[in-house]
Amino acid sequence: MDVIIEKERCSGCGACMASCPKDAISMQRDSEGFDFPHIDETLCIDCGLCQKVCPPLHYAERINKRLDKNSVQRGFAARNKNFEQRLVSSSGSIFAVLAQYVLSMGGAVVGVAYDDKFNAEYKIIESDAELPLIQGSKYLQCKPSREIFKQIREILKTGRNVLFSGLACQVEGLHSFLRKDYDNLVCIDLICMGIPSAEVWQIYLNSFFKGEKILNVNFKEKSVGWNHFNLAITTDKQEFKQWGMINPYFKSMFYTYNMRRSCFVCPFKRIEREADITLADCWGASRLVPQIDDNKGLSSVIVHSEKGLSLWSKVASLVDSIELPLEEIIKGNTNMIENRTCDYEKRSIFYKLLLSKQPQKAFLFAERQGVTKKPNILRRLINKLKTYSKII
Repeated sequence: MDVIIEKERCSGCGACMASCPKDAISMQRDSEGFDFPHIDETLCIDCGLCQKVCPPLHYAERINKRLDKNSVQRGFAARNKNFEQRLVSSSGSIFAVLAQYVLSMGGAVVGVAYDDKFNAEYKIIESDAELPLIQGSKYLQCKPSREIFKQIREILKTGRNVLFSGLACQVEGLHSFLRKDYDNLVCIDLICMGIPSAEVWQIYLNSFFKGEKILNVNFKEKSVGWNHFNLAITTDKQEFKQWGMINPYFKSMFYTYNMRRSCFVCPFKRIEREADITLADCWGASRLVPQIDDNKGLSSVIVHSEKGLSLWSKVASLVDSIELPLEEIIKGNTNMIENRTCDYEKRSIFYKLLLSKQPQKAFLFAERQGVTKKPNILRRLINKLKTYSKII
């Protein structure tokens, strides 16, 4: 086997690596900071399993099965009734409610945590005490793991319940790896615009916090409100907070400069999902439910399957929720069904600057995008005062 799938279509889910019976596949990082499968020809036996489990290669073949699975398709605006838990979550803290229920039933929960360098990695938790580790959005690609899908399969075989949370491509990767349906597996996916580069994230940290020890990262800190979230980074020298909409790392994501190329042609951006439940911020549709929107976090919840509906009904008493038409949820979350476009010329400039001896220039380039040249009201007032003082 030479190539599993074209690089531009590979989402980096790792299903091929986990499935290989000879461990002939490793994930290797390219110059943009994304992991892709590499085949050791000396170990490969040309069994073709890597291609059989590759989700983008077989998406069209599974459409009918996916339609059968998506038999419920109900949408909700919802928030966790536990206010403190909601404050430390990115949106309405619905994942925490679902996770705690599964844990209370003796199940395991799989999500994404930080490692000691604040890279993202899969983690299996078994207790409420571990839950904060996998709460909160991590806006960088999770490192593919050779073992995590295998560990999930072994837990499922014992009959224990497993709740898996990931992006749509990661859920597809897990299902492809398992190659069978498990009644004791519930999957949650998230609406995303695309996957940012883990390497770009590390360069950002090393450029703007050089010589500082990173102690904590919160991509959506809500002290000033959910609608005005901050990127908050605690180091041994400072408590850094910056509005997400102007932060240079976030802007490199918003303008898709640091995004994986496969995200521009993602086949999984559909209403029908492999996941049982889809979660997202309740952008846009929050206007329809002011009675439960206190600007401290509100989630959109889309229940796709009967299995998802069963779990959702079990936590009903722990959440405030109002059912909404799916089209209203999607209006505020068009990333569910639409791929982002990319200005490849500017993306090329971004990476050229990033890989130079002054990578900060790449983030300053991203930061300038979309900034109007017209002075704002405050700036015009200051300029007038300066002119007035000169006349006097």
